[in-house]
Amino acid sequence: MVNKQSTSLVQKATVPIIVGDRTFQIDLIFLPHAKGNRTLLLVDFLRTSGIVMDMRNKFWYFGDKPSFRIPFSKDVPLPVDDSPVEINSSSCPTNLIPSEIPLHSNTVDEAETNDLHLREEEGQALNVEERNDLMILLNESKDVFRPGGEPTPFVKHFINTGDHPPVSTAPYRLSPNRKEHLRKEIDNLLAHNIIEECELPYTASVVLVPKSNGTVRLCIDYRKLNAITIPEKYPMPLMDVLLHDAKSTAFMSTLDLKSGYHQVEVNPADQDKTAFVCPFGTFRYKRMPFGLRNAPAIFQSLMDHFRNGLPNVNILVYLDDIVVLSETFEQHIEDLRMVFDRLKKFKLCANRENASLFALA
Repeated sequence: MVNKQSTSLVQKATVPIIVGDRTFQIDLIFLPHAKGNRTLLLVDFLRTSGIVMDMRNKFWYFGDKPSFRIPFSKDVPLPVDDSPVEINSSSCPTNLIPSEIPLHSNTVDEAETNDLHLREEEGQALNVEERNDLMILLNESKDVFRPGGEPTPFVKHFINTGDHPPVSTAPYRLSPNRKEHLRKEIDNLLAHNIIEECELPYTASVVLVPKSNGTVRLCIDYRKLNAITIPEKYPMPLMDVLLHDAKSTAFMSTLDLKSGYHQVEVNPADQDKTAFVCPFGTFRYKRMPFGLRNAPAIFQSLMDHFRNGLPNVNILVYLDDIVVLSETFEQHIEDLRMVFDRLKKFKLCANRENASLFALA
């Protein structure tokens, strides 16, 4: 093997792997002429089998049976029958793999492997069959939780400043530690096509706000821009009305859009106005940033449009937070399916980490 590439005949076989009373068909790569072939069951096997590993507490369980936990064993015995088993095309389908293809690759999309199973706190009141149905829906809708992609086509953010001349603000000083945090955030926004470099008369200053998890949030001081922006008169939902509408139901799920504002495009003619200056250059937003005067109104109008297309779903929406309420399991599955389908239509991405499916209402 040279540079992690195969230099001899390599084959792939689909082999049945038995774990307890379950059997899984797993693709294994092997060297047919090597002696003592052994293998490790890695991420592909965990994804196919639905096994969840809790390394901290040293136990594992199947995703559809989180309450049935199996502790790690200190002693791992070798197989009782260590005799080789012949693999042929009739017992296990095999395919040749070209020698120039690396055996080890790090190109697996994390969105393909993460968050495909229910967390332990989700669906606690469901039976095994119901949890399986929910997991199927989750896998069918995993594109909803995959970040990236184009902005929603249903709204654009316009910044109407009339005939007012451009405004600018001198950059604020940043400590070396804050500069490092800023560099990482700038690189991330550039990589996701949220911002781009520019040279423009509009410039605002950067403010880094500490978050509870130890990281920082990149904020832009748009006070001068907001002062000359004509406001959008769009009504925001009243919290007491939302609480009144959130009547008690048997099933509830909550969804949170992932960086929701960044899923809205800034009108190309107005992108110059979002420019900000920092030690690493001058940049402008292609997607809607936080801190603009009309951003909440624009986003709420988008989400109201989203909600109005679901007249038969009991759904509450406040900015990037979505709550789905249903009386029966079957209805909740169907309601979630319609919500997921509409998120796909709107090209909106939800945050799986912050979502809670079938929470106790």
